[in-house]
Amino acid sequence: MIRKRDIDPRAFAEWSDCVEKWLRRGIWLLVLLLLLFQSALQSPAVRAWMSPTDRLEGISYRGPDDSSKSEVKH
Repeated sequence: MIRKRDIDPRAFAEWSDCVEKWLRRGIWLLVLLLLLFQSALQSPAVRAWMSPTDRLEGISYRGPDDSSKSEVKH
């Protein structure tokens, strides 16, 4: 059993600084990947390759600037 007096405060501070550094790197990497994938999904070709949602819905998504809009009547 480890008691509080057995832990060297300097060693713990060094260890926690190292862990904090890796956590910060991991968070920045995840944010960068999130931005990368979200921007990649803006391209219809990439979105069709990465996400099967458009194919599963049955009606393909038309962007606001698409001139070939077709109205769906129910």
